[in-house]
Amino acid sequence: MTNEIGGIGLDGIDTWWQVRENINKVTEEAVRRVQDNQKKAQQVSQDIKKDKTMNDKFAKFLTFLLKDIKNDHLIKQIYHTFFKTRHEETDLVYLRKSMNTIVVVGIFIPFYQKEIKELGLDNIYQDIFTFDKEVDLTKYINYIKHLLPKYHDNIVIDKVEFTKLLSNIAEYYQLTEKLSTEKNMEFEKTLKNELSLNE
Repeated sequence: MTNEIGGIGLDGIDTWWQVRENINKVTEEAVRRVQDNQKKAQQVSQDIKKDKTMNDKFAKFLTFLLKDIKNDHLIKQIYHTFFKTRHEETDLVYLRKSMNTIVVVGIFIPFYQKEIKELGLDNIYQDIFTFDKEVDLTKYINYIKHLLPKYHDNIVIDKVEFTKLLSNIAEYYQLTEKLSTEKNMEFEKTLKNELSLNE
């Protein structure tokens, strides 16, 4: 009787009190977990908004680019280079669901510095971008050497198609004069060597 109060033994109160303390601990942990999850959700939401804003800027530039390029052969070569890929072991060509936008835009930004700055995309490439309005072939190839490894998406770019694309870009943006078929093949071989794209 000395260990009982109101029909509950003191041992029962101790047990009840421990359960109550455990409930408080669980509740505090649950609150902390919910708060952490809310912070993570907010961060993800902010990241998605930033990605959406950045994707909109890339889309605006690509829309502008496709309207500005007046050479169907160059447009087709962009498609062949970035929407098709060849499996190295099986040699099968398959279509990609999406292209590596940051590389595609990066390939063209030296020729559209004003537009890139207006869209606010220049800061993405600032650590590899060394142009001061003028673009020459040597600087351009050097820039491409830095662009590819920095923004590669681990999907193999067909080396032949890529060198054709660079050759077309060099001619279209007058980094080279119009080349004969033979000279163009030499130029593409030089590009492959320069960019270490040999098999």
